[in-house]
Amino acid sequence: MPQSDPRLDQLLSQSAPRLEPLLRWLLEASPVASVDGEARRTSRLRRLHEALVARDLASPLSEEWNHASAIRLLAETGLPDRTSLIGEGFLRVVDRFIPRLDPEGDLYALLDRLDLDETDAIWIEGLPEELRAGWGPLVSPPPLTWVHAARLLAHRAAAMGLSRDLLAMEPDGSDAESPFFNLSKAVRERGEHPADPEKRRAWEACRAACSVALDRAHARLETNGVSADLVFRLELLEAQLRRIDQLLTFAAGESWGPSFAAELMRGSASQHRLRDLLQASVKRLARKMVEHTGDTGEHYIARNRHEWGAMGWSAAGGGALAVGTALGKYGLSTLPLAPLLLGLALTFNYTASFFLIQLLGFTLASKQPAMTAAALARALETSNGQAREIDLVAAITRSQVIATLGNVLVAIPTALLLSVLWIRLRGHGPLGPETALHSLQGSHPFHSGSLLFAALTGVLLWISSLASGWGANWSAYRRLPEALARSHRLRALLGAGRAEALGAFVHRHLSGFIANLSLGGLLIFVPMAFASVGVHLEVRHVTLQAAALTVASASLWAQGALPWSEVLWGLLGVALIGVLNFSTSFALALWTALRARDLSGRASRQLWLGILKAFNRNPGRFLLPPP
Repeated sequence: MPQSDPRLDQLLSQSAPRLEPLLRWLLEASPVASVDGEARRTSRLRRLHEALVARDLASPLSEEWNHASAIRLLAETGLPDRTSLIGEGFLRVVDRFIPRLDPEGDLYALLDRLDLDETDAIWIEGLPEELRAGWGPLVSPPPLTWVHAARLLAHRAAAMGLSRDLLAMEPDGSDAESPFFNLSKAVRERGEHPADPEKRRAWEACRAACSVALDRAHARLETNGVSADLVFRLELLEAQLRRIDQLLTFAAGESWGPSFAAELMRGSASQHRLRDLLQASVKRLARKMVEHTGDTGEHYIARNRHEWGAMGWSAAGGGALAVGTALGKYGLSTLPLAPLLLGLALTFNYTASFFLIQLLGFTLASKQPAMTAAALARALETSNGQAREIDLVAAITRSQVIATLGNVLVAIPTALLLSVLWIRLRGHGPLGPETALHSLQGSHPFHSGSLLFAALTGVLLWISSLASGWGANWSAYRRLPEALARSHRLRALLGAGRAEALGAFVHRHLSGFIANLSLGGLLIFVPMAFASVGVHLEVRHVTLQAAALTVASASLWAQGALPWSEVLWGLLGVALIGVLNFSTSFALALWTALRARDLSGRASRQLWLGILKAFNRNPGRFLLPPP
């Protein structure tokens, strides 16, 4: 006789016992085995089976379990509901906050309402063999249900596999040659004739061809740019093919067992989590952005003395132009403009200056670290030892040192020269007393928020590097340079040679322009956004701050009120700003690159430890010109 349980007796005493109350009663018990016996949930499952058999209720409950929605349960649980990343993400956000009334008896919705998690999946995988044997006949769907679920998925996978952008990944073949063209037929014939070896081989061949097509699509994405939405659909297609294979195997008579039930539980637990959705699809996009950023970063690494010298001269030009940027900011700030118009004007000032620096081949300090960290992550992935990585870090560091020195050592005398000319022509300094004193004191490392603002600027530099990588990936995915070079309209308007030159120009400069545009906007509008909610933030870029410090000092000197102690503190502040600009943007970019490439935290810690040891042994390797 089954052990008495008043709650279970009450649930089974109803004229038609319902599945959901019984499942909730079962799941209320702990799934963890006790020290002296089995888990309470396992004991309840055993009592439930004994009570169903004793009361002849197994068949009615089995019929409810094999509701018409069982096809949906088998075909959709654990798989996204939408075929686009944005659509699926929006649906998950809405489902998280807004309730939805599901059809009565829908098993898919029931599984979702039970709020299952990993512990439930582990519990069902560990059920004793006798319980599996007893429950198997009660919960196993009939073969036709497996087949219908497989066919449903096959139609959806075929439609997605034959979408235009996926077919475009195979430009040399016709649409009818796609293996997804025959997927639905192969699944139907395999399901209807499970014992036919020829139908089985046809399905296996179709399945293998679909997998090869998806592998080729992934390879093309690795070679060219990545679309997050396309990656999402490729991942969904792979998951659908795996599920179809499972369903056809079970339809052919193989026991489905607790492993598949646990898979459905895990899928039900994760299919509404936004993080799980983004983690798989966006990681490949992030990886590709890092790769494009790393390609750009290679140009900012001085590996020998000749490149080091060239970096210094390039930085000198950037420092001279940055003085004009700082003066332009002061001039625009005096205009009686509305906040939005002033923000746009200041953004244009920064962006135009950055564009000019890029087009002339000059360098602006602290823009490089976020780019070069991606190159370092790529080296980490391909090298087995630390020697190469430490050499690369040393090259990055000394490149940044000469870039900063080139910027600052030219920006200061250039700003001083222009200020003296201004004083000679106008009889007073470029800045008023209050503005000059505020600018001078704003460089003090301890009496202002200068160091915090410098770290914030490092974050903005890192964000601009992400924008650069995204732009390069987008251009590569659309093959924008080639499209411009071959555009019939552009060739008719500009001529073939100019159209090709435009394509080459876009290939060379687009990612840099996007980085400069985003950085210009971030430097202005992020502080404005915080100011709108009452939080005071400023930006501190080492080169621009060096120029501002010089102009402010010259203006106060012309008025005979220059506090030299503040100037010395300001120079120390500029040096610390440079360190924080570099370290913050480099650390964030390296963290992003390591995460995108799935490199372990242990590898990262070992790298940093090796760097510290190498720096302690020979600091000049990281700071002085290469040998």
